Amino acid sequence: MFSREWFIYVFGRWVLLSGIAGALVQFLFSDVLGVHTIPAFLLNQLLLGCVFWYVDKYIFQQHFGRVKAIFKFPRVKGKFDLNYQFNKISEEYHEFAGAFESSPQDPKMWLNQFLDLYHAVEMTERVLREKGIDVDREYYAIIKQNEKRGLYN
Repeated sequence: MFSREWFIYVFGRWVLLSGIAGALVQFLFSDVLGVHTIPAFLLNQLLLGCVFWYVDKYIFQQHFGRVKAIFKFPRVKGKFDLNYQFNKISEEYHEFAGAFESSPQDPKMWLNQFLDLYHAVEMTERVLREKGIDVDREYYAIIKQNEKRGLYN
């Protein structure tokens, strides 16, 4: 949690930019323009919210891109449970395995089945997330385990 990015964001964005900008805008509204404290504060927050919406969007652009990249396929209509998803993954795996075994060196022969399997796994992740399961925490734990094993560059 306390990464370099976190410190830059908290101190750079919140303390320096928002804190100083908030104080200056509050001073402008209250002391220079003579607006009463509470309305000046509300105007201050509205103005800063409008500005920092774009600042935060810029700061987190790379993170927003990661979120969009999580799912390659659109969500399938309907309600699905984990038993259904397990059976779907199993079915798609068997189709993929059969197509792969018949022609392992020719991806054109099994690519569709592979992507169907990938879609079923991705849909299972969606179902888990919709049920409130912290999938990201588990991803992080797996990455840490694999880093300890020296599996990554």
